[in-house]
Amino acid sequence: MILSVLTCGAGMYIGLYFNLLALLPLSALGAGAYLLAAWSSGQNLFDSVWNLLLTIIVIQAGYMVGLTARDPYRQILERIGSIQSHRHL
Repeated sequence: MILSVLTCGAGMYIGLYFNLLALLPLSALGAGAYLLAAWSSGQNLFDSVWNLLLTIIVIQAGYMVGLTARDPYRQILERIGSIQSHRHL
């Protein structure tokens, strides 16, 4: 459960600041690292693949949330920046 929340947060961060070309290599590297760690610890291959698929789905869902939140997030940052700049005048 905690891994899913962290993965979704990572996907949201990638969606806010990076494009699709950043998500693909990170997913591939993460999948390779996860399968290697599961294999070295003696975990069942079927369970490893199921957990891996769930993790990839969650990171892509977080990425989509990050993409849809780009404009509102940018507007919030601009409002905060404009409020601070008016106070200094």
